[in-house]
Amino acid sequence: MSRFILFLKGIAMGTADVIPGVSGGTLALILGIYGELVDTIKGVRPHLLLYVFRWLTGGRKSEDLDRVRAEWKHLNFEFLIALMAGIATAIVAGSSVIPMLMENYPVAMRGLFFGLIIASVIVPMRMISFKTPAQISIVALCMALGAAFGFVVTNPANSFDMAREWTTVTSEGESLKDVTRRGPSGMSSEQVFWAEKNQALRDAVAQSEPAKFAELMATHEANLQPVVDKDVLKARSKPYDDVMISAGTPVQVPRPTIWFVFIAGVVAICAMILPGISGSYILLILGVYFFILNALKGFLSTLAHGHLPVTQASYVIVFVLGCLVGILSFARVLSYLLHRHGGPTLAVLVGLMVGCLRGIWPFRHLVNEVEINVIPTAFDANVGIAVGCGLLGVAIVAAFSWLGRVKEEGETANA
Repeated sequence: MSRFILFLKGIAMGTADVIPGVSGGTLALILGIYGELVDTIKGVRPHLLLYVFRWLTGGRKSEDLDRVRAEWKHLNFEFLIALMAGIATAIVAGSSVIPMLMENYPVAMRGLFFGLIIASVIVPMRMISFKTPAQISIVALCMALGAAFGFVVTNPANSFDMAREWTTVTSEGESLKDVTRRGPSGMSSEQVFWAEKNQALRDAVAQSEPAKFAELMATHEANLQPVVDKDVLKARSKPYDDVMISAGTPVQVPRPTIWFVFIAGVVAICAMILPGISGSYILLILGVYFFILNALKGFLSTLAHGHLPVTQASYVIVFVLGCLVGILSFARVLSYLLHRHGGPTLAVLVGLMVGCLRGIWPFRHLVNEVEINVIPTAFDANVGIAVGCGLLGVAIVAAFSWLGRVKEEGETANA
């Protein structure tokens, strides 16, 4: 497979990662590179970094360089680099375009990806071989288990009470957004402001900005229903982000324990390489989505102001380490299952894809500021758009499948 084709497939995976509720692993399965991706990640070993370190610090000996070259040949790095370049390109380019499309045309975008995913189920289904009734029963059971798990995981009402600790951050005459990033906080600005422990914060704002406090109070009384949808939480927190806090005011911010951040990294990265499950959903369920977001933004903003972001850096490093441990260990398990128990494993993946369709269902309504899936009662313009975009998604998968068969037939004829 040429590097350019891999780059294009990486772009497709990166685009999927930007879509809320869609996993890049789903596109990898559709594009026929899932097995190679898992095997490539499995082949990444710490030996390479060790040998590079020895070569750099040990006088650059030829034997150390030979070890580096041997380890490099052992890895499928050309595949990984071309794919990751495409993924990175799509994320950078799509992070400004895709969210805008999702915000302005949510029904059309979700309809497109719903059709694309539902049609792509046939790809892994073709790879499952079952002949006896026992094999059929095992495949059906694995598929049902995967679908049930995906359906539960993508429920927007899910939440997890993380292992949490509260710490005091003293305001330096800054906005609440700056405080939550400097903390960093595991809650949104709105949640921090109305936390039971932050009476001193509310008293300070009521004294310094009485009009603003009255406005926030009126909004809060209208929004007493708790929500877990991250987009709703972000929207509701915008008025609180710019609230100025007098210097010396203590603000209590919640943070997950350091070991929980590591576990969250392990679990989230595993979800990202599974088809159907979005890593951001997992982080939200675990209660660390806003914490990781605040830690990353706080790290960058503190660094930009010429200060060393020690607190934020420690959490970011632990989270990244968790991601590395998770993806390297889980890839080995997944590779083993795909090679030794391919049928049941693919059945579980198919079930996940079907079950996780709940997260990309085109038709939604807000109930107490929580988005829930609904079945349309009449065929209107929105339904027509969703169906049309869904059929476009099916056509895209059909085109990919046709091109793949033509290529295989051409390679067979030339063999």
